[in-house]
Amino acid sequence: MVFARQGIDSASILEITEAAGLANASFYYHFRDKAALVEAVGGAVAATLVRETDDAMSHMERGSERVAFGSTFFIRRGVAEPVWGRLIVRAIADLGEFREQISSGIRKDVQMGIDQGEFDVAATPALHAMLFGIVGAAMHDLLEHPEARGTDTLACESMLRVLGLPRGRAKALAQRATGWVDEALGQAAVLKSYDEGLSPAQIG
Repeated sequence: MVFARQGIDSASILEITEAAGLANASFYYHFRDKAALVEAVGGAVAATLVRETDDAMSHMERGSERVAFGSTFFIRRGVAEPVWGRLIVRAIADLGEFREQISSGIRKDVQMGIDQGEFDVAATPALHAMLFGIVGAAMHDLLEHPEARGTDTLACESMLRVLGLPRGRAKALAQRATGWVDEALGQAAVLKSYDEGLSPAQIG
């Protein structure tokens, strides 16, 4: 992929169209410029990751747990694929036409927490934008500084505090969510290894 090889900012439209086997005119028929392509790809990748996150926590029935797990899982999965992660960070910063599909998961989980009496907030677009801002900032920080361990947990705790959870409970739940995500990603790695014909001893 051109973005992976050249970087998002360095990749030219000519390189993108050549890699796709298209003429420049075909590109401009679909996109006004490279920024529009980046927005479209970033939005699509983010929406796919939202669905993956939702599938991973389908067994969870508490809004607070879903927000904690979902935010941590989303951040960690984005960081695991740096090219896609950077596209997602851009998509979060400027959601555009993808706003509804990307934000649907967190809006649903926040509303669930409100209905269950866990979150003492009003579910407004400003609140959702604030929560997405925390996710995007954490993902960006980890992509730029991979050694900054614990950023995802801190972001999760901050989101729970914004939603009205007391500090102690928010911190404890964020730490539990980190463990849940570690377990979920570990299981995913094992399943992937079987698909690729690897033994568990060869993972990681």
